[in-house]
Amino acid sequence: MISICSGLRSQDLFTGSGGERIEVCTDRTMYISGEKVFFTAVIYNLKNDDQAEYSRVFYAELITPSGHKITARKYLLRNFSGQGCIKIPKETISGIYFLKFYTRFMRNIPAGEYEYVMVKIVNPSKTEVLSGKNDYNPANEIQPTLKSTGYILSINSGSGKTTFSPREEISLKIQRDTGNGLPAKLCVSVIPESTYEINVFPQKNSIDSVKNGIIFPETRGISLTGRVVEKESRNTVPSTRVNLSIIGDKDILTVRCDTTGRFFFALPDYTGKRDLFICTDDLPDIIPSILIDNDFCSRPVELPSFRFKLNDEEMKAAFRMAVNFNVFSRFRDVSMTTESNESANDPPFYGEPSEVLVLEKYIDLPSIEEYFNELPGIVKVRKFQGKKHFRFLYTTQTEMSIYDPLVLIDWVAVNDIEKILAMPPLEVDRIELVSSPYIKGSVTYGGIISFISKKNNFAGIDLPSSGTFINYGFLEDCSQTIPQGPFKANTPDSRNTVYWNPDVQIKDDGSAWISFIAPDTPGRYHILLREMKKTGEVFLSEEMFVVKDN
Repeated sequence: MISICSGLRSQDLFTGSGGERIEVCTDRTMYISGEKVFFTAVIYNLKNDDQAEYSRVFYAELITPSGHKITARKYLLRNFSGQGCIKIPKETISGIYFLKFYTRFMRNIPAGEYEYVMVKIVNPSKTEVLSGKNDYNPANEIQPTLKSTGYILSINSGSGKTTFSPREEISLKIQRDTGNGLPAKLCVSVIPESTYEINVFPQKNSIDSVKNGIIFPETRGISLTGRVVEKESRNTVPSTRVNLSIIGDKDILTVRCDTTGRFFFALPDYTGKRDLFICTDDLPDIIPSILIDNDFCSRPVELPSFRFKLNDEEMKAAFRMAVNFNVFSRFRDVSMTTESNESANDPPFYGEPSEVLVLEKYIDLPSIEEYFNELPGIVKVRKFQGKKHFRFLYTTQTEMSIYDPLVLIDWVAVNDIEKILAMPPLEVDRIELVSSPYIKGSVTYGGIISFISKKNNFAGIDLPSSGTFINYGFLEDCSQTIPQGPFKANTPDSRNTVYWNPDVQIKDDGSAWISFIAPDTPGRYHILLREMKKTGEVFLSEEMFVVKDN
């Protein structure tokens, strides 16, 4: 089946991905601490290999020029492109920072070949400024002049009107002028003057720098990797089984380490943070330790370090944006709805169990073991080589006698049967049994025995000592968009980015129409249209309009 369905190809098998790179455009390049940076990304291949299998996740970090990470998030890629936003922590001091973009597979190349966007951050409430080594002068830096896009921008159908009143509707027609085909991505931002600057710095893009096979591309989505070693000696523990549970998910993931002790989990496309529990099988005479790989790149990088300085026009723009953001912070809707990550009615991964043992339906017995051995049922506790085991009886399926069953407590795999049998029966609500072989990942189990506690607290037992809890960050959900009105008369319009469309859709006739409301803040505004090609090239076209002061 895998040979027939190419989409099911293993994540560690890939072809032609050595030239994978990423290109990113942001809505602006100057922000106030606490604001969100909106961006759109295109992934491409230096080899121009149409058969390359691209990553499905990209990473964004806000860093200092010395590489210190301020904040970091992960985002999903679909059809070679993606989009998102990252919030600047409110305590970030004023200074010149960099946004760093890459995929996991790009960690095979030098960090200097990642995508970097320089941003100026202004914190009006703090006097501290991020130190820099050199004065930044755009005239002295290598500033590429972006070629014009193959599109024509027309404000209000080319009427010639460029001055508008606050809250007046502005329409924009985008018309393809050349026949170069559709871009990989077309984005539009409408921003105040002096808040955007082309600041692409020269960087090496060499396919020869790739160390193939060190880190695999995330072609199936977000992943978690690591290595199992012996706790004291740190020697590799090969071919051991590793179980991962997403708490509350009613499912587990199971893989087996390779000969070097490394393991790889492809995780669901969840958003936000969730608790994971990861553990290994009990190993005779070995105390295993699980080492989790850093999910973000931790290699050092030195970027241009500039002293923070704003010219007169930037100072005016920064002041207006600071006022707007302060107003936004006071008037925004602070009511939030909390969505549960799980539902009590969601079925477990194994579906309908073969049998359910509800303990309260029986007389109280002193131990879990007696419930299995005293009551009629298909599972018994047997002792073999001095250790107790669960076994399914009365079955003709050979696999049930060859493989151990998968034992769960609140959908977390537990291999220490003694701990399970020591659980207080009063803490257990029910036991669900699956009396047939079950394949999970590459591992076959002789059935499933699933204990569900009354309080969802693992019935108070200590989970395996080889395991560890992780508060893991999944994908970032950037569903928030910039409001476009209509705005209430008594609510100020405090947008700093007036309009942002990360993925403009062009009709068959080569045109697209967008509209937005002129902001309350008077001044000059720029409409930026950026065309991103699958070659990594970016083209720019722009128009300007003025919002007059009432």
